[in-house]
Amino acid sequence: MQNLILTAVETLRSDITPEFSLPTEIYINRNLTDNIADIISKFGSRVIIITTSSDFNIYSEEIEQILISLKNSDIGCIVFDQLPSEPNTEDIDSAVSFTKKTNCDIILGFGGVESLNSAKAVSLLTSNYIFCYDLFKKPEIPNKPVKLLTMPAYPVYGQEITPLFFLDEIHNNTKKAYFNKILYPVAAIIDPVLSIKKEEEVITKSTVSTLAIATESVISTNNNDVINTFALKSIDLIFRNLPLVYKEAKNVNSRQFIAIASLLSGITFSIAYLSATLSISLALASKCDLTVESAMSIILPHIMEFNLTSSPGKYVQMSKVMGEDVKEITVIEAAIKAVEAIRKLELDTNIPQKLSNYEISKSMFQDIAKLAVSYPFHENAPRALNVNEIETILIAAY
Repeated sequence: MQNLILTAVETLRSDITPEFSLPTEIYINRNLTDNIADIISKFGSRVIIITTSSDFNIYSEEIEQILISLKNSDIGCIVFDQLPSEPNTEDIDSAVSFTKKTNCDIILGFGGVESLNSAKAVSLLTSNYIFCYDLFKKPEIPNKPVKLLTMPAYPVYGQEITPLFFLDEIHNNTKKAYFNKILYPVAAIIDPVLSIKKEEEVITKSTVSTLAIATESVISTNNNDVINTFALKSIDLIFRNLPLVYKEAKNVNSRQFIAIASLLSGITFSIAYLSATLSISLALASKCDLTVESAMSIILPHIMEFNLTSSPGKYVQMSKVMGEDVKEITVIEAAIKAVEAIRKLELDTNIPQKLSNYEISKSMFQDIAKLAVSYPFHENAPRALNVNEIETILIAAY
């Protein structure tokens, strides 16, 4: 009898999973670049900074400042800036060949989404003997990654913390995505002052991408009370601060709140694991000449419309934090206000609303839809998506 009781308890314990768990230390404040050595010294003494060549060109002064700070603290550091603006799997293998020779114990990703994606892949592959291309076929790997720290130069819709990266796969020229919880960075270092150097168009589109992640986290079937709170707060911060960032380029207060919104959306995505917007946008960016962020900002309102009737109560929650008056109207009417609010926000910040603004042919939509359903980021949706429905969304967005 005692053995039976022990077995039952052990089974119960194995079935219990936490509602929320985050292994990452988060630092978010102005001018953290000045004190970065104090943070990095907690994790190791030999650092490789991974950044794309385009990010290096914009932030060379800040990177030089980081190097001086680390040198003064007796922390060895090398900058690897040989990655192109949009690295592919072969570029990552070249970077890994370099990092393996350095005996580094920290990978620091600095810059935008492409730099952080690259740093995640490099941290994973430096401690393993596998090519980047093979990761997408065999996601299970034997060794833990080298300690990863991320330092986004501007809000990157949660990629500073999410254990996910996506890269151009050189063999079939499409973007491949890799998600593995061992990829959580040991620390995310967020200095909102850095974003002042980035173009407003990039900031606004990236922030609307944050909004896409947050809104879909609210309606995810894997949502819980903690994640719901974080996602709604992210939406609230965006609606309060993105118009100010757009109108006042040097408004660091608003930029800090936008950075917090990005971080919160990354946390929610890591648990809710839903963004049909991201799935479709990765497919669009693979097949067409536009960025993932541009695609997400166009697709978001249409995904919102697609899921509206499946989660109207959740949409009402979003309408409220968007500042919409939902008194004395029906639930569906209140839910529609959330979609309308997003469209208005995009118009107010001069974000293109149609795919036809880019060189995209409708004849490509079927191939794009087939690729979109291959990504796993729509599995927790309240309403299932198939190829035909994605084609319909693309036509509506055209």
